[in-house]
Amino acid sequence: MIVTFPNSNAGWMQVFPSENQECLLTGMNRMFAHIGGAKFDNMTTAVAQVLESTERILSEGFARFKLHYRFQAEFCNPDSGHEKGNVENKVGFTRRNMLVPVPVIDDFDAYNEELLHRCDRDHDRPHYKHGTEIGELWAQEKKHLLTLPERNYDVFRYEALTVNKYGFVTIDTNKYGISPELSGKIVQTKIYFDKVELYYDHNLLKTYARSYEKRSEIMDWKQYLPTLGHKPGGLLHTRFFGQLPKLWREHLKNTEGKERKTALMVLAEIVADGNEELCDEALSLAFEYGRTDSDSIRRCYYMVAKAENHPRPLVLSSSPPVIACRPNLESYDRLTGGDKR
Repeated sequence: MIVTFPNSNAGWMQVFPSENQECLLTGMNRMFAHIGGAKFDNMTTAVAQVLESTERILSEGFARFKLHYRFQAEFCNPDSGHEKGNVENKVGFTRRNMLVPVPVIDDFDAYNEELLHRCDRDHDRPHYKHGTEIGELWAQEKKHLLTLPERNYDVFRYEALTVNKYGFVTIDTNKYGISPELSGKIVQTKIYFDKVELYYDHNLLKTYARSYEKRSEIMDWKQYLPTLGHKPGGLLHTRFFGQLPKLWREHLKNTEGKERKTALMVLAEIVADGNEELCDEALSLAFEYGRTDSDSIRRCYYMVAKAENHPRPLVLSSSPPVIACRPNLESYDRLTGGDKR
């Protein structure tokens, strides 16, 4: 994704895993925050329908984005590369100078942040025509940009989806797991360029990293524990059994019936407490004691999860008063027999 300003030849670039609306608007959002302006091409992610000449029907998401930042979009004619020569040249320049060799990107956020700074440094060279540095020309051009709104634009696509009988919803051919208990229910989804948030009854159920594969299944074993408690016999045949902590997989293989059910209940308790990282540690401690029953595993979990409380000594703000007390014990002596006892 390229934004360029023909007068100064200043340009900035962002890269994303796909050319969808969420990626486009996220890139624009970041470059707006960095520079304060943009110019658009006939992208299908921004344009819903191309009419005659430069008339366009904008996609709903892009229309809202445009209203938020209060800019006007001017579009070129289709298949008219000569109308946007500066953009085409900038694409070639940045590709040759910033994307060679082809980068391996593990974190798009970090890589894009670095790209913005690399583009800034590129403005230290002379303009190909005027001789003046690009950065100096850009400083003058920047004065004509709109002031950005105080609030940033939250870029996501909203959809209401029905959960299938297996507990999945489908987004762009990929299936995301929630829970079979919500089969037939409608959940709300907020689809960002890099994540998917799933809500039911206004409560956040799960956040997944957005997949850009085709027809893949993304699930989290923790969401299926309550359902498996009712049918523990099917555990070994589930799609996500391999996602369980290693020690628990081995332990559950050696259990069956009620014993497996109670073990799953303990595992569900640990997960519900937000202590997923302690699952194997609690089970390992139980093994050290030679006990594998669920009550012993639960007790070991409490030992590793609940830190012992050792109250600190009370610190007084002032010293306690000294009371000079010399009680008369003669009455007690007479009552108890005095010296005779």
